[in-house]
Amino acid sequence: MEEERVAVIDDERHIRVLLEIGLAEEGFSVRTAADGAQGLALVRDWKPDVIVLDVMMPKIDGIALLPMVRRITEAPVVMLSAKSEVANKVEGLTAGADDYLAKPFELGELVARLRTALRRPRLAKSAVLRYADLEVDTEARMVTRAGRQIELSLREYDLLTALMRHSGRVFTRDQLLDLVWGADRDIGPGTVETYISYLRAKIDQGSEARLIQTIRGVGYSLRGG
Repeated sequence: MEEERVAVIDDERHIRVLLEIGLAEEGFSVRTAADGAQGLALVRDWKPDVIVLDVMMPKIDGIALLPMVRRITEAPVVMLSAKSEVANKVEGLTAGADDYLAKPFELGELVARLRTALRRPRLAKSAVLRYADLEVDTEARMVTRAGRQIELSLREYDLLTALMRHSGRVFTRDQLLDLVWGADRDIGPGTVETYISYLRAKIDQGSEARLIQTIRGVGYSLRGG
């Protein structure tokens, strides 16, 4: 049986090492990230079955990172925090976490909570994203518009699915960088704008309706059509 994947996102090195070793001994496959940007890229690229997410991290804390993670995965999230007050737990659970464990913690308890989270039934999500006459089959990674198949690069595909999962929402340039490029920020200025133009050229070919709109001074949104 294939090992279940656990992504650990925590800025404390000793926690990452402890969980990498301890969870591996419990039969999990484990990868770690030291900050929010690395963690988002790990979740996007590795597609873990469950996520262990620290609350208190520099740059992007766990509470801020959680909705970004939720936009790209339905994997259960167990939050870790040195804050054990009820209000802090409520904040984490309200933000979308499945469970909350205060530091310091026993490895055995975390393992039990991870296994419980993995056993919970998840709502089945359609494998096909649709907006107007545009469709994305996420299992086959096939994009069509009005029956015409569209070939996209990996980044173009990730950019389109991010927009389609939240049609009507306006994404800033930085939000799209986080969702699509993650920690891979060795990119030139205007990258988002360039890929938006590539994507528009491909999905709008032969169609009168333009689906990706520029919201001046803010960002981009999938709307219209």
